[in-house]
Amino acid sequence: MATPIRYAVDLDDRTQHLVRIRLHVPADLAPGGRIVLPVWTPGSYVVRNYVHHVQWITATDADGHDLALELDTLTSWRLPADARGEVTVDYELYANELTVRTNHVDDHHALLIPAATFCYVEGGEDRPHEVHLPAPAGERVFSLLPPGASDDTYVAEHRDHLVDSAFEVGDHPFVDHEVAGVPHRFVWSGHGGRPDLDALAGEIEAIAGAAIELFDGELPIETYTFLCTGWDQGGGGLEHRDGSVLQIPVRAFQDPDLLARFQSLIAHEYLHLWNVKRLVPAALVRPDYEHPTRSQSLWVAEGWTAYYDELLPLRAGVWTVRRFLDTLRDTHQRVVGDTPGVGLQPLRRASMEAWTKHYVRDENSPNVMTDYYGHGALVAGELDLRLRAADPEGDGLDEVFRLLWSRHAYHEAGYTEADVLDAVATIGGDDLAALVETRVATPVAPQLEDAVAAVGLTFTEQEGPVPPWLGATTQDADTGVTITSVLRDGPAWTAGVTGGDRLVAVDGRTVARGELTAVLLTHEAGDLVELAVTRGPRLLRLPVTLGAPRPGRRLEAVSQPTPAQQGAFRRWTSRPHDEVRS
Repeated sequence: MATPIRYAVDLDDRTQHLVRIRLHVPADLAPGGRIVLPVWTPGSYVVRNYVHHVQWITATDADGHDLALELDTLTSWRLPADARGEVTVDYELYANELTVRTNHVDDHHALLIPAATFCYVEGGEDRPHEVHLPAPAGERVFSLLPPGASDDTYVAEHRDHLVDSAFEVGDHPFVDHEVAGVPHRFVWSGHGGRPDLDALAGEIEAIAGAAIELFDGELPIETYTFLCTGWDQGGGGLEHRDGSVLQIPVRAFQDPDLLARFQSLIAHEYLHLWNVKRLVPAALVRPDYEHPTRSQSLWVAEGWTAYYDELLPLRAGVWTVRRFLDTLRDTHQRVVGDTPGVGLQPLRRASMEAWTKHYVRDENSPNVMTDYYGHGALVAGELDLRLRAADPEGDGLDEVFRLLWSRHAYHEAGYTEADVLDAVATIGGDDLAALVETRVATPVAPQLEDAVAAVGLTFTEQEGPVPPWLGATTQDADTGVTITSVLRDGPAWTAGVTGGDRLVAVDGRTVARGELTAVLLTHEAGDLVELAVTRGPRLLRLPVTLGAPRPGRRLEAVSQPTPAQQGAFRRWTSRPHDEVRS
């Protein structure tokens, strides 16, 4: 058998955010061997500057003699052609960036993301990769990799398995439980937060059960681990083959809305066990870690997952019907009402341009791009509802998902968009597949207004005062109100307001935190008002003609739902239709 690739991790200087890695390069790969640090991690489609955190890197031969390690590319090094025997490569990383895709080590914990941590050896990608990581005194290692035969060692089947894992080290509370007979573990490495881990385990079991039922089968894993860290703000998740890394605000367990978002995050990353990790878009079956790997299918990989990450908590009984409907409504408003880029960037192109658009945003992003998460979720929702309109006793998009799974799960070639459209046509007919193609290939918004009738719902305008439309999004801070984005062709855009302007006053009335809506309510559509804004060192006074109000909307039950609508609603949500009004 080929000699495995071996790593040793040293956390002795973690207080200074330093991690040292020793890489053992097998003798047969050493002569002229390339040592490569990935530039991105699967699930996060943007080039990361991981190499920026390499403090130094050296190489020695089997006798301890220094070797000249030459920079090959910006993120790779080459060993000398005459290197003999096993070569040791040592390097140090600075790790002080707490996200789900970067490293963070300090006196409290160590979160290690393999793409940002472990250089791989070209030519050894298919060999086992062993990581030696001893736990500091009083702490333990939580790994998404299985343990090896030796103490403190964890073994990946190959390079891709290593990259598709993560490590958390510390004295952290955790809870072990089973889902469908499979061991699960939730690890909390946040500072405080007081999570009720037993209650959380019950919610995870319910959400996981809804996911298992969706795919009408057993769990495709032998064990699953959530590594969850809490911070003062921010959040997100990153799926892995046998677990996930999550980040949430530390106060989430005391805030019902933040907790609901966290439950949705759990559902999202868990569903990736099927969609992405085993039902894989063709371009992502064997990714190139040195270069962007583009896929047309992120609107399925992430968009469909985003749709179900709100539906599964409802089916699991973790969310109420009202929370689900309001969340669906909010997604619709954000994508269709507040993102002019929907009319410019097709959903398919949004998938392809994730590397340069989705993760690299500025104040003008809403005008030039769409979000393949939210937009893709709405296309999935429209497809689901139209399938249920055609067959109220059917399972809608669930059936399409199951068909894709049966045809393409674990397939070495993955699936293509043609495969997705063929599955849609098989379940819903050629006309519906053509509609999906139009939604994906052209810059057009999904249409939910009539589709929701299939399950006895309708959009209604919310009552109450509504201010005239400014055509801008804002962010409140202690220092005042900042205009984050100006929507193309709206009132603020026409007046010359720009994202980043700080709003000082409207018609001479100062605007402090939380006051903008109240100030606008004193005006009507068509009023010409003067906005005083600061732009850098300048104070500008810009006349703006306010637009017509945009009343908020709500998804409500139709007055007299038919038995077919009520039945379709229950099959869609696993809840009775009369809960819409509760």
